[in-house]
Amino acid sequence: MFDSTRSRKTGGGVLRSEVYLTNSYEPEEPVGRSTEINRIADAVRPLTKRRQPENLLVHGPSGVGKTTCVKHIFDHLESETRIKTVYINSWQYNTRSSLLTELLIQLGYPAPRKGKPVDELLSKIKEWLNKNRGIAVALDEFDQLDDQEVIYDLQLLNQEADHHVANILISNQHPRNLNLDPRSTSRLTMQTLQFKPYTAPQLKQILEKRVEQAFRPGTVPDKVLEKIAETVSNQDGDCRQALKKLLRAGREADREGRKGIPPEDASLE
Repeated sequence: MFDSTRSRKTGGGVLRSEVYLTNSYEPEEPVGRSTEINRIADAVRPLTKRRQPENLLVHGPSGVGKTTCVKHIFDHLESETRIKTVYINSWQYNTRSSLLTELLIQLGYPAPRKGKPVDELLSKIKEWLNKNRGIAVALDEFDQLDDQEVIYDLQLLNQEADHHVANILISNQHPRNLNLDPRSTSRLTMQTLQFKPYTAPQLKQILEKRVEQAFRPGTVPDKVLEKIAETVSNQDGDCRQALKKLLRAGREADREGRKGIPPEDASLE
């Protein structure tokens, strides 16, 4: 049942490393999103000059590169400037106190005891801002927050602390479908950045790069990538779905002991 002789006969199979086809892999340079990347960079750039940054709502459907692009900019901020970056998934930390606690932990503070008053948590964050430098905070899936007042908290720190906080909110929801707290909305002056679904050419470009990393040379015909890219772009343009199809086809080829992925493979549909 688990005999790997088939793949050994073909020289180890077509797949070389599956990690490049998974959601956990973060590419060094996102493909087809230069305009969006530049816009995110423009929003946080004032932090590097100790100026007020823009607050940016990044929105679009799943699998279109929102989180990847934000993390890409944050990596550059960390490596090229003294700005501290913090990424928090609001699905995991969906209350006001849990999110502020996680923010403090990522700033290097010991984990505060449970049930610590929000005012004390905010005081610690303000203390860090006064002593150190600016912070860029990304709240992914922020529409999952039980209490959106925390956004108001972070913006208030911009008015009270010596250094600033850039708020990057990431959501699958369109702004008109979000019920933001009125106080937060009036104070944030939020700018928006829409990520549209990937087109077939963009998906093909992404797949070409991943094939170089994940497959053995010459095992994935160009027609396979064209077929996947066309199929997914006609559905929802979700890059994750395109990568899943490619991974499934690669595993099927290895199971069957093939030397490559045939364009007529049913798993590509």
